[in-house]
This record gives sequence, C-alpha cells and structure tokens, in this order.
Amino acid sequence: MTSSVPVRRSPPVSNTVTGNRINTLLSLLLAALLLIGFILSALNLGAGTLAGSLLRATGIVAYLALALSVNFGALLGSRYAPAWLARAQQYGWHGLLSGFALILGTAHGVFLAVDGTSAQPLTALLLPWISTGATLAMCLGTLGMYSLALVYLSTVWRKRLSQKQWRALHLTAYPAFVVLTLHSILAGTDSLGPLYGVAVAGAVLTFGLRFLEETGKRVRQTPPNQTRAAEHSRPRRADETT
Repeated sequence: MTSSVPVRRSPPVSNTVTGNRINTLLSLLLAALLLIGFILSALNLGAGTLAGSLLRATGIVAYLALALSVNFGALLGSRYAPAWLARAQQYGWHGLLSGFALILGTAHGVFLAVDGTSAQPLTALLLPWISTGATLAMCLGTLGMYSLALVYLSTVWRKRLSQKQWRALHLTAYPAFVVLTLHSILAGTDSLGPLYGVAVAGAVLTFGLRFLEETGKRVRQTPPNQTRAAEHSRPRRADETT
C-alpha cells in the first residue's frame, strides 16, 4: 500500500505593478509627481522651460527603465538570473521597471502637449500621423507605447490566457524596445548614442543567453527514440548507400 505525498507548490510569483503593494505605491507616487509637473506646466506656474525639461527627463528615464526591464526580464527563471536576489524580488523589480517605463513613457507623450517649443494636440499623440512635425518619430513612439501597454495587459490577463498566448503577447516587448529605440534616436535632441548602444548590446546579449539556454533544454528533453527516428528519416546521400 502506497501513500501519496502531497506536493507543495510555491505560491505564484507576481511580476506586475499592481500585483505588489510596494510597487503599486511607488507607481502611484510617481504618477502623482508627474501630474503635479503637468499641471504646473499647463498653467505656466513653473519655470518657462519646465515642460521641455520634464519632456526630456521622462523620455530618457522611461527608455532607461525599459532597457533594464527588457534585459532583466530575459534572465528571469534562467541560470543567469542574479542569485543575490530572491525569485520574488527578481520578478518584483522586473514589474516595477516595466510599470515605470509605461508610466514615464505615457507622461513623456502627455508633456509634449504643453511643451512651448513643439506642442502637439492630444489627438496627435493617439493618432501620430496627424502631428505637425517629426511624424515618423511620433508614429514610432505611439506604436511603441501601444506595444508596451499590450505587454502589461497580457500580464494582467495572464490567468485568462494560455501559456502560449501569454508568452506570444509578452514577447512583443522586444519589438517595442526596437521601435522605441528608433523613436529615441530620431526624436531625441540629446547626445545619448552611448546609452542606446549599451542598451541594445545588453538586450542582444541577454536574449542570446536565454535563447541558447532554452535551446539546450529542448535538446536534452528530446526522447532518444525521437532522435533515432529523426536520424532514420533523414535522406541518405549517395556515398552513404554504397
């Protein structure tokens, strides 16, 4: 007579901003500070260059948060993940960086509506092809933010999606990163070439490491009989038949 031993399952790890109380509070605090900055800029209560300064600052910090989130997210659950952070902390930081990138990126677009030098109507932020200038950069920025919102929503709806559906939607973070990198290069007025170079190199490196690890796992998990069947089904060359 055998007795079944109950299997203890680890609690699900949250990797969203709303799934962690500290991340939620920090995100709300950031949103409140940005809202104050927007009100001051819209009412011309601050310095004359406040809107432009906040526009540049939110764009740069949003891109930095996105780059860190993409690089860090590629390593989650792999042997390359930082061992000095607990698994819950790893996912928590990933969620915080992702949320900050989305909030700061949205604020970056909103501040464009009150920038005295190149103000755009809010409709141009949602439909960038009607903007009065830098149309390509505006289109790339809006498309990238829509992609980031999709990544975030895929995590919020994770319980309603299959693993395959969630993974496919979550991987759109990489096209979003590429699009927003191009947006930053085309629309940015600051000399941030080294930042973009390091961010892209890091994304390629971490993605490559994770890809190689996942490929190795699949090879090791392939049953031997399937490997032999694949070898027998391989067409033979003429020199192998003689």
